[in-house]
Amino acid sequence: MSRVLGFVGWPCAGKDKAAEYLQRAYDAKWYGHSSFIWALTRSSTHAVTTSDLSALFEARASHAGYGWIAQAVREQVRRLWESDPHRPVIVTGVRNVEEVEVYRDLPGFQLVNLEADRDLRFRRLQARRRPGEADLTWNQFVTIEALPGNRNVPDVLALADRVVENNGTPEDLYRALDALMSGA
Repeated sequence: MSRVLGFVGWPCAGKDKAAEYLQRAYDAKWYGHSSFIWALTRSSTHAVTTSDLSALFEARASHAGYGWIAQAVREQVRRLWESDPHRPVIVTGVRNVEEVEVYRDLPGFQLVNLEADRDLRFRRLQARRRPGEADLTWNQFVTIEALPGNRNVPDVLALADRVVENNGTPEDLYRALDALMSGA
């Protein structure tokens, strides 16, 4: 059976880490919502921040609706399954109820809440040192959760079919993901 796991979680909860693992271990195809937004920044001449990405998403959503990325991903998944109908699919960065509604049309869709403590998420942010994030303070990190692009996250978390806790080691996360993939 086809399977789509949509990951929702606060910044640095481990969504990309989970997707990378599932890509390696299960040959899952990974679609990241943020990659669609980053594509809009290709012509930018300055360093792009999380706030910039949020503003770009909101600007596009104001005329295309909050499900615009999910609609594009859903069509890519359908095309993928024409040639590879059993390949698992991972979607990271689901942040709006409208996106969940779009994905619910896909067979085998499960929304997964990836949870991690805020302090641990901040330490992860500091360790990964992405451009635009490397020098964020605690207060700036907390402010990211209040950005328009994250305002619907609590509503989406409430819709989750499963919860995976990510407060331990990477190996703990991988075991939890293996259990998720096996249907346990």
